[in-house]
Amino acid sequence: MTEEEIRTLLAGPKKGEVEIRKVQFPLLKPSVEMENLKTGLSHLEDVYIEVSVELGRGDLKLGELLSLEEGSVIRLDRAVGEAVEVNINQQRFAKGEVIVVNDVFGVRINAINQAQNQKLSEGLI
Repeated sequence: MTEEEIRTLLAGPKKGEVEIRKVQFPLLKPSVEMENLKTGLSHLEDVYIEVSVELGRGDLKLGELLSLEEGSVIRLDRAVGEAVEVNINQQRFAKGEVIVVNDVFGVRINAINQAQNQKLSEGLI
């Protein structure tokens, strides 16, 4: 601020007057040291993320939901063998197929959602 602007500010507006003016911010310039800084994802390798697989969806009436018991079957909207959705942090990431590996379920990735993969690699997810 100039000396004149400081005096005007300290004097304040006259009684009954309101002063309105636009704010002017100085231009921000990146630090020279930061311009060529490149970082990798190696420092994030130990970060846990939530991975979930959606087998399908179904609709139930409240009465049907309340009558569920052990052994009940909920009908889903996908056929056996149809691709399942693989979600990372609740975002659709890929499609895959359910497999069994040593008596444990797994998912083989068949297609990756390129838009989500791009966001992930840019650190936006």
